[in-house]
Amino acid sequence: MTVPQKLIDDFEQLRECLINVRRDYNTYNALYCDENRSLLTAIAPTFFTDVAEILQRDWILQVVKLIDPAVTAVRGKDRENLTVQLLNQQLEDESLLTDEIRSRAKAILDYGELLKPARHRILAHRDRECHFKGIAMGASTNEQLKEFVQNIQDYSDFVGIQIGVGPLDFSSSGCKGDVYDLLQYLRKSQRAQPIIPPDAAR
Repeated sequence: MTVPQKLIDDFEQLRECLINVRRDYNTYNALYCDENRSLLTAIAPTFFTDVAEILQRDWILQVVKLIDPAVTAVRGKDRENLTVQLLNQQLEDESLLTDEIRSRAKAILDYGELLKPARHRILAHRDRECHFKGIAMGASTNEQLKEFVQNIQDYSDFVGIQIGVGPLDFSSSGCKGDVYDLLQYLRKSQRAQPIIPPDAAR
Protein backbone atom coordinates (compact mmCIF):
# COMPACT_ATOMS: atom_id res chain seq x y z
CA MET A 1 0.00 0.00 0.00
CA THR A 2 1.29 3.46 -0.94
CA VAL A 3 1.08 6.05 1.81
CA PRO A 4 -0.08 9.46 0.51
CA GLN A 5 2.69 12.04 0.45
CA LYS A 6 0.43 14.53 2.24
CA LEU A 7 0.17 12.19 5.22
CA ILE A 8 3.96 11.78 5.34
CA ASP A 9 4.52 15.53 5.03
CA ASP A 10 1.95 16.33 7.72
CA PHE A 11 3.43 13.73 10.05
CA GLU A 12 6.96 15.07 9.63
CA GLN A 13 5.78 18.60 10.36
CA LEU A 14 3.76 17.50 13.39
CA ARG A 15 6.73 15.49 14.65
CA GLU A 16 8.80 18.70 14.56
CA CYS A 17 6.17 20.25 16.83
CA LEU A 18 6.44 17.28 19.20
CA ILE A 19 10.23 17.61 19.18
CA ASN A 20 9.94 21.29 20.09
CA VAL A 21 7.62 20.47 22.98
CA ARG A 22 10.08 17.87 24.27
CA ARG A 23 13.00 20.28 23.83
CA ASP A 24 11.21 22.91 25.92
CA TYR A 25 10.50 20.31 28.60
CA ASN A 26 14.17 19.29 28.65
CA THR A 27 15.39 22.88 28.76
CA TYR A 28 13.09 23.82 31.62
CA ASN A 29 14.04 20.79 33.70
CA ALA A 30 17.76 21.24 33.06
CA LEU A 31 17.63 24.88 34.06
CA TYR A 32 15.30 24.76 37.05
CA CYS A 33 16.33 21.55 38.79
CA ASP A 34 17.18 21.71 42.50
CA GLU A 35 20.89 21.53 41.72
CA ASN A 36 20.81 24.92 39.95
CA ARG A 37 18.53 26.86 42.31
CA SER A 38 21.30 28.59 44.26
CA LEU A 39 23.30 29.29 41.10
CA LEU A 40 20.41 31.02 39.30
CA THR A 41 19.39 32.88 42.44
CA ALA A 42 22.93 34.19 42.94
CA ILE A 43 23.30 35.37 39.34
CA ALA A 44 19.97 36.89 38.26
CA PRO A 45 16.90 35.69 40.20
CA THR A 46 14.45 38.08 38.54
CA PHE A 47 15.66 37.24 35.04
CA PHE A 48 15.48 33.48 35.58
CA THR A 49 12.03 33.79 37.17
CA ASP A 50 10.86 35.70 34.09
CA VAL A 51 12.34 33.04 31.78
CA ALA A 52 10.58 30.30 33.77
CA GLU A 53 7.23 32.05 33.36
CA ILE A 54 7.81 32.53 29.62
CA LEU A 55 8.68 28.84 29.19
CA GLN A 56 5.60 27.79 31.17
CA ARG A 57 3.28 30.00 29.13
CA ASP A 58 4.73 28.80 25.85
CA TRP A 59 4.52 25.16 27.00
CA ILE A 60 0.76 25.53 27.53
CA LEU A 61 0.28 27.19 24.14
CA GLN A 62 2.34 24.61 22.23
CA VAL A 63 0.75 21.59 23.93
CA VAL A 64 -2.82 22.79 23.48
CA LYS A 65 -2.16 23.50 19.78
CA LEU A 66 -1.47 19.77 19.39
CA ILE A 67 -5.04 18.94 20.38
CA ASP A 68 -6.83 21.54 18.28
CA PRO A 69 -9.46 20.26 15.82
CA ALA A 70 -8.32 18.90 12.48
CA VAL A 71 -10.13 21.73 10.71
CA THR A 72 -11.08 25.28 11.68
CA ALA A 73 -13.64 27.30 9.73
CA VAL A 74 -12.32 30.78 8.95
CA ARG A 75 -14.71 33.15 7.14
CA GLY A 76 -16.63 30.23 5.74
CA LYS A 77 -13.55 28.42 4.52
CA ASP A 78 -12.06 25.32 6.18
CA ARG A 79 -8.40 25.45 7.15
CA GLU A 80 -6.53 22.37 8.28
CA ASN A 81 -4.53 22.47 11.50
CA LEU A 82 -1.36 20.40 11.98
CA THR A 83 -2.67 18.47 14.96
CA VAL A 84 -2.98 14.97 16.33
CA GLN A 85 -6.60 14.90 15.21
CA LEU A 86 -5.70 15.82 11.60
CA LEU A 87 -3.08 13.08 11.49
CA ASN A 88 -5.40 10.50 13.03
CA GLN A 89 -8.10 11.39 10.55
CA GLN A 90 -5.73 10.76 7.64
CA LEU A 91 -4.48 7.53 9.21
CA GLU A 92 -8.05 6.33 9.59
CA ASP A 93 -8.88 7.25 5.99
CA GLU A 94 -5.96 5.04 4.89
CA SER A 95 -6.87 2.22 7.33
CA LEU A 96 -3.57 2.81 9.17
CA LEU A 97 -4.89 3.87 12.57
CA THR A 98 -3.84 1.17 15.03
CA ASP A 99 -4.98 0.66 18.62
CA GLU A 100 -1.52 1.72 19.84
CA ILE A 101 -1.69 4.99 17.93
CA ARG A 102 -5.27 5.60 19.01
CA SER A 103 -4.52 5.04 22.70
CA ARG A 104 -1.45 7.35 22.69
CA ALA A 105 -3.41 9.99 20.80
CA LYS A 106 -6.20 9.84 23.38
CA ALA A 107 -3.68 10.23 26.20
CA ILE A 108 -2.18 13.30 24.47
CA LEU A 109 -5.64 14.79 23.95
CA ASP A 110 -6.60 14.12 27.58
CA TYR A 111 -3.49 15.89 28.87
CA GLY A 112 -4.12 18.81 26.53
CA GLU A 113 -7.63 19.14 27.92
CA LEU A 114 -6.12 19.79 31.36
CA LEU A 115 -4.24 22.78 29.93
CA LYS A 116 -6.92 24.07 27.57
CA PRO A 117 -8.72 26.28 30.14
CA ALA A 118 -5.44 28.07 30.85
CA ARG A 119 -4.96 28.85 27.17
CA HIS A 120 -8.54 29.94 26.60
CA ARG A 121 -9.09 31.98 29.76
CA ILE A 122 -5.62 33.25 30.68
CA LEU A 123 -3.17 33.16 27.75
CA ALA A 124 -5.20 33.61 24.57
CA HIS A 125 -7.79 35.80 26.35
CA ARG A 126 -7.79 37.61 29.66
CA ASP A 127 -10.83 36.28 31.46
CA ARG A 128 -11.91 38.86 34.04
CA GLU A 129 -12.91 36.33 36.69
CA CYS A 130 -9.61 34.47 36.44
CA HIS A 131 -7.65 37.71 36.48
CA PHE A 132 -9.25 39.26 39.56
CA LYS A 133 -9.80 36.08 41.57
CA GLY A 134 -6.41 34.59 40.74
CA ILE A 135 -7.95 31.32 39.59
CA ALA A 136 -5.19 28.82 38.79
CA MET A 137 -5.61 26.74 35.66
CA GLY A 138 -3.57 24.29 33.66
CA ALA A 139 -2.12 22.40 36.61
CA SER A 140 -1.09 18.77 36.25
CA THR A 141 0.79 16.33 38.42
CA ASN A 142 4.41 15.38 37.81
CA GLU A 143 3.21 11.90 36.91
CA GLN A 144 0.77 13.24 34.29
CA LEU A 145 3.51 15.42 32.85
CA LYS A 146 5.98 12.54 32.57
CA GLU A 147 3.33 10.31 30.99
CA PHE A 148 2.52 13.02 28.45
CA VAL A 149 6.17 13.39 27.47
CA GLN A 150 6.44 9.63 27.00
CA ASN A 151 3.17 9.54 25.05
CA ILE A 152 4.30 12.09 22.48
CA GLN A 153 7.44 10.00 21.89
CA ASP A 154 5.43 6.77 21.59
CA TYR A 155 2.82 8.37 19.34
CA SER A 156 5.51 9.73 17.03
CA ASP A 157 7.28 6.38 16.85
CA PHE A 158 4.14 4.30 16.28
CA VAL A 159 2.93 6.60 13.50
CA GLY A 160 6.40 6.83 11.94
CA ILE A 161 6.68 3.04 11.81
CA GLN A 162 3.15 2.63 10.50
CA ILE A 163 3.65 4.98 7.54
CA GLY A 164 7.17 3.80 6.71
CA VAL A 165 9.09 6.87 7.91
CA GLY A 166 10.45 5.07 10.95
CA PRO A 167 10.88 6.02 14.61
CA LEU A 168 13.00 8.91 15.88
CA ASP A 169 14.19 9.18 19.46
CA PHE A 170 13.94 12.85 20.46
CA SER A 171 14.08 12.31 24.22
CA SER A 172 17.49 13.99 24.33
CA SER A 173 17.69 17.44 22.78
CA GLY A 174 21.20 18.53 23.69
CA CYS A 175 23.25 20.43 21.11
CA LYS A 176 26.05 22.98 20.91
CA GLY A 177 25.05 26.25 22.53
CA ASP A 178 22.15 24.76 24.52
CA VAL A 179 21.12 25.20 28.15
CA TYR A 180 23.84 22.81 29.33
CA ASP A 181 26.53 25.00 27.78
CA LEU A 182 24.98 28.03 29.48
CA LEU A 183 24.97 26.29 32.86
CA GLN A 184 28.55 25.14 32.40
CA TYR A 185 29.62 28.71 31.62
CA LEU A 186 27.74 30.11 34.63
CA ARG A 187 29.27 27.56 36.99
CA LYS A 188 32.74 28.23 35.62
CA SER A 189 32.27 31.98 35.98
CA GLN A 190 31.01 31.62 39.52
CA ARG A 191 34.01 29.50 40.51
CA ALA A 192 36.39 32.04 38.99
CA GLN A 193 34.72 35.00 40.66
CA PRO A 194 32.04 34.18 43.24
CA ILE A 195 28.87 36.11 42.56
CA ILE A 196 27.38 38.15 45.40
CA PRO A 197 23.58 37.80 45.57
CA PRO A 198 21.86 41.12 44.69
CA ASP A 199 20.31 41.51 48.17
CA ALA A 200 23.66 41.01 49.88
CA ALA A 201 25.31 43.76 47.83
CA ARG A 202 22.94 46.44 49.13
